[in-house]
Amino acid sequence: MFCFQEVKTSPFSEIYGKIPQVSTNDTGMTNGFLTAGVDVNEIFVFLQGSAVGIVDSLSAGYRFLMRRLELLFLPLLLDAVLWLAPRLGVEPLMARLVVFYREMGAGMGEAGSGLNSTTEQMAEMLSAVGPSFNLFEFMVNRTLYHVPSLLVTVPMLKNPHTSIQIESVSTAGILALGFGLLGILIGVLYMNLLALALPLGEGHKRVSVNRFFIQLLRHWLRTLLFVVGVFLLMMIIYIPATIGMTLLMLFSPALGSGAIVLMSGLSVVVFFYLYFVTIGLVLDDLPISQAVIRSVMLVRHNFWTTLGFILTTSLISMGMGLLLSQLAVSGPIGLIIAAPVNAFLGTGMVMALLVFYRTRILTLAGQPTVATGQQA
Repeated sequence: MFCFQEVKTSPFSEIYGKIPQVSTNDTGMTNGFLTAGVDVNEIFVFLQGSAVGIVDSLSAGYRFLMRRLELLFLPLLLDAVLWLAPRLGVEPLMARLVVFYREMGAGMGEAGSGLNSTTEQMAEMLSAVGPSFNLFEFMVNRTLYHVPSLLVTVPMLKNPHTSIQIESVSTAGILALGFGLLGILIGVLYMNLLALALPLGEGHKRVSVNRFFIQLLRHWLRTLLFVVGVFLLMMIIYIPATIGMTLLMLFSPALGSGAIVLMSGLSVVVFFYLYFVTIGLVLDDLPISQAVIRSVMLVRHNFWTTLGFILTTSLISMGMGLLLSQLAVSGPIGLIIAAPVNAFLGTGMVMALLVFYRTRILTLAGQPTVATGQQA
């Protein structure tokens, strides 16, 4: 019988919570959850005594996914919906915003040359985004839960003649909010399915259907509270900062531009340290406060490794995205091939992210991941 355990050896476990034992028998059952015959000893033998590196995390993630290809169903379903549904565009609203920014820049005159340049850049960006913008894409939550979608990566695949243009600001706002909430729920479902397939983490692996949906609702509500909390915090910081930067731009464009770069850098740092919060909410079933603490501590103690993991997966996604976009635009057959490949690559990297997160947490807490194999 093969056995995999997360061993409790450190008082730090009081901070990170109790670590449940996870074991498998020779039928491939992990804590009562079918893992399609995954050989846990084979996959985790390299975990003994140390945190998993970037390459090993990717290897483990794709090994698990190869045995659970049904996890690709949800991303492929989202791509099918985006492909078959009409595009909900907001080009009239974008056009109004473009006019607004250009008039605001023109009204600044020579005194606000720096701000005028900023408003013109914003107008050009909105003009470029408008023709391909689709409100249905809010159903794909790539920021919080890393749901892969080829149609979001390559929005020009949609036929522009099947568009429905939304001209009302209130209607567009309501639709965006509704699809956004649905997208977070779909993202939570996607991450829960991946977490159940992975024999790591403090969340329950043996769940009934009713308990699964209760867990899903709990994770969704916690995610919404986290998003609202971060949004309010950023507004408290950025509203006075934006007013100050605007005034500074009027007097000294160079200093104003420097302040904008500084605030943008601050945002990147904040979100970098919060990168693993949603993983903790689902994989370890943590409350928001503990998930935030774990994410900050993990990044703080694994700063360069975490940065390397994010950069590596981002470069892989960008490179493969360029190749798959060329294949997808070649015709229907290319799209049929590209969509599953994109779903496989994206889901494998999310599985790798879960392995990376959990093994780093165990190492940080002084709890080595131990894999043992004994023949029954």
